[in-house]
Amino acid sequence: MIIDLHSHILPGVDDGSPDTETSLKMLRMASEQGVEVQVLTPHYYPWNESIPDFLARREAGLKALKDAAGDTPRLLCGSETAFFAGMSRKDLDPLCIEGTGTLLIEMPFESWDSRTVDEIAALSLDRGYDVVLAHIERFIHYRGNLRRLQELSRLPLFLQINGEAFRSLRKRRTALWLAKMEKAPVLGSDAHNCTTRRPDTAPARRVIEKCLGRACLEEMDRAAEYLTGGLRKPESGEQTRNE
Repeated sequence: MIIDLHSHILPGVDDGSPDTETSLKMLRMASEQGVEVQVLTPHYYPWNESIPDFLARREAGLKALKDAAGDTPRLLCGSETAFFAGMSRKDLDPLCIEGTGTLLIEMPFESWDSRTVDEIAALSLDRGYDVVLAHIERFIHYRGNLRRLQELSRLPLFLQINGEAFRSLRKRRTALWLAKMEKAPVLGSDAHNCTTRRPDTAPARRVIEKCLGRACLEEMDRAAEYLTGGLRKPESGEQTRNE
């Protein structure tokens, strides 16, 4: 099953699709690339609004999209939740991909410290969330973050890589290196529009299969299927909320 785990396709909810017409075009583009499940992950910034207010806006965008959509990939709602201090003490269940304990987190765009790592560890180990770190390739060039990422990679969490990173000559080496890390990464388009940040999983999948092999691509697909509730547990057999 081909799953796009990260996108901003809901109309008028964040900095992604501005309207239903654009959203429908994006869904058609995703479908043409073989995407069977499209996860809708609008930005949630806790310093801007409450979780109930966010959920109300997300629901309004989803209703508008479903009312207009025809034959599209299966739609699942979640969020891209911005990291914040103390988040491991909050009830984040409503922000997870529906029907799962999968929480997509956007890390800080700065050098991380030990408290950042501890917060993510608490979400994973103490709260039992299946943590996915969004577009991880964007953060490792900040001073010290590569070492922090190595610490995080020891936890039972998942790393999400944007399709654009595999298409970019400048970013491809980093994306492939991340994809070869011990734990299976997951792929997401992080699509925001139909042009500069469009759904692009198919080109990325071709690069992954050519450079890392079909088995790596299939492992990534299994991880995504687990994270959206389609499999009982990951290949490693680790205990998680989705089980």
